[in-house]
Amino acid sequence: MKKIGLSTLFSSICILAVALLFTVIVAKPTPAETIKLRVYYHGAPRGGQSLFYQAWIKKVEEATGGRVKMTFYPGAVLGPPMEAYTMIKDGAVDMGCVIIGFFPGRFPLTNVIQLPFIGLPSAEVGSRIYWSLYEKFPEFRADYPGVKVLNLYTDAPTPIGTKKPVRTAEDIKGMKIRALAGAPTEMLKELGAAAVLMPPTEIYTAMERGVIDGWMISWEACAGSKYWEVTDYWTTANMYQPALAFLMNQDAWNRLPPDIQKIFDEQTGAAGSRFFGQEFDRYNNEAKATVEKMKGKEIIKLSDEQVEKWKKITRPVIDRWLADMKSKGLPGEAVLAETERLLKQYSK
Repeated sequence: MKKIGLSTLFSSICILAVALLFTVIVAKPTPAETIKLRVYYHGAPRGGQSLFYQAWIKKVEEATGGRVKMTFYPGAVLGPPMEAYTMIKDGAVDMGCVIIGFFPGRFPLTNVIQLPFIGLPSAEVGSRIYWSLYEKFPEFRADYPGVKVLNLYTDAPTPIGTKKPVRTAEDIKGMKIRALAGAPTEMLKELGAAAVLMPPTEIYTAMERGVIDGWMISWEACAGSKYWEVTDYWTTANMYQPALAFLMNQDAWNRLPPDIQKIFDEQTGAAGSRFFGQEFDRYNNEAKATVEKMKGKEIIKLSDEQVEKWKKITRPVIDRWLADMKSKGLPGEAVLAETERLLKQYSK
């Protein structure tokens, strides 16, 4: 047998070592590519709602170990809030906030949350009820076709900010008040006021120029956009609270790896909705406290007598909603009854 020389053997070993090293390098998995998501938001960057969205984003990014990077776009820079649902559904943005009151007729059962004087005391309670209704009723879930629902939440009962005092139902008659569509608009009409639909970014200028006499929006939005500079009076009662939804494009959701979806699930749903509600309450309370300390400003709490009067005047809004749901074959009565039951449960 022919002997192999030392040089030949050494060369063969070197070739084998290089081949093994190349195999290890090729087989080593590359780091996962960062998942980038665009988040739409309508309001002021310095408002409380904007801040708790950013807090949620940071929490999720950290939970994913940096594999997800969300870019937050406040101030409606990507489009008007009236187009938010379509933008999310069609993929113009990956996820974002939708104000239910900018889409009259699109969320029929969800409008239960915005009915006047149903007694929701806080954003946390309202948000818990909202999500519970979504989980319980398939017809309620059908309000949100073509998107992934992340969080459903409400504001706290909003004040009516005006230049002239509103202490009675008679005082608001004839006023032009910025409000959302659906139940809030109908409530104002029953009270004899004119509802004006406009984005939050336009309220300040509209008040300054006298285009509107007042507005209905959260305390935190008042602080974030400094509406108090053009407002002298705030009339309060548990009269109405806006409904909002944090939604995601379905294809963007489907592209997420299962372990990332699991992290999102842990930070949304019942837990996420409650977190948004709690944060809304916190920033609303802070903003209200700021107004209370301002000289020349007045917060007017409706008397018990006036509250009962306003409830009686606006009751037709609830009756019409119930009749409309029945005509559409939707369980309006059951949804309202469950809302009232949950209100007692979550208010304890």
